[in-house]
Amino acid sequence: MMSKVTYILALLIAWPALPSMNIGAQAQQTQPSVNSDEASAAEAHLTGVYRLDVEHSDKLYSVVAEASSNLPFAEQQRFFIDLTVRLTPPDQLAIERRGRTISIASSRAPRTTFEADGQERVERTGDSYTRIRAAIYGENLIISSLTDTGEGYRVSFTPLDNGQRLRVTRHISDKELNQPVVIQSIYNKISEVAEWGIYGEPQKETTSAQSAIASMVRDSASTRADREAAGDLRDALAEWIAATNRRDIGKQMGFYMPVMKAFYLKRNVAKEAVRREKARVFERAKRIDIRAEEPEIVFRESRQIAIMRFRKRYAIEGGGESRRGEVVQELRWQRTSRGWRIYSERDVRVIR
Repeated sequence: MMSKVTYILALLIAWPALPSMNIGAQAQQTQPSVNSDEASAAEAHLTGVYRLDVEHSDKLYSVVAEASSNLPFAEQQRFFIDLTVRLTPPDQLAIERRGRTISIASSRAPRTTFEADGQERVERTGDSYTRIRAAIYGENLIISSLTDTGEGYRVSFTPLDNGQRLRVTRHISDKELNQPVVIQSIYNKISEVAEWGIYGEPQKETTSAQSAIASMVRDSASTRADREAAGDLRDALAEWIAATNRRDIGKQMGFYMPVMKAFYLKRNVAKEAVRREKARVFERAKRIDIRAEEPEIVFRESRQIAIMRFRKRYAIEGGGESRRGEVVQELRWQRTSRGWRIYSERDVRVIR
């Protein structure tokens, strides 16, 4: 049970070390008794597949920038990167509730099942420990944890509009922050039935003609535009990675702006300098294998700018050496008359 609760927190925040937070006092109260019809409705309201509604969700970078602004300058960049990675929401969620038994998956991780029974449990790693609790209160699912060093994390799932939308609220507390960081993400239900293939499979809009019609009715024009732009960006990412693996320098450089605002640790780098660096790597490598997980995308400036983050695994062999690893990579894209182009490329976190 405990490893599964920890795992679900991890898949929701894309962060292996889990800062946590005690569950609210309200959620620890004894649940009121409900009849079978109310219980069935509560289960149905939480169950389904949900897609992130970027327009109606909190703006990630604004929340993180405000949270880290009061820190000493030397700590601001570390916290900004840390919190951004931990708070980036999954693009899709699949949830199934049967009583207090919860199954959940995301576009970031496969299905896991656990009991939301309100019992506090303790996980130990070496000399440290984490207290974790998962509970159902009414229609709300709340998962929380608290480490022995006082770092806290809590995520709550609240059905809205008779289960047609879902609000996911995440709190992170840290001894170095004056107050908890809180971010809310809104999801639109696109299927009444949980589908576990959203992880590692082509994403499906609906499971039936009826749910397809309902989804189109619910979607605003801006939400559809977000999805279309995100689809174009995912296609561009796939082509960019394929060009890298083929060591096709001409194709890959077609994705770059004339000047890169950031290229790893460098700033304001000319496209030709980027080309020389990549050509050097391509020439020495006998084999390049780059693989990316489903990207998380945040739009800015009316979809003219897109910030994309994803987990990237790489293996580069040749030139007398072999390099392998995994990072969280960030690509920043700008919409141009010729399509999306990269103006910033960097790693925000080394995983291994």
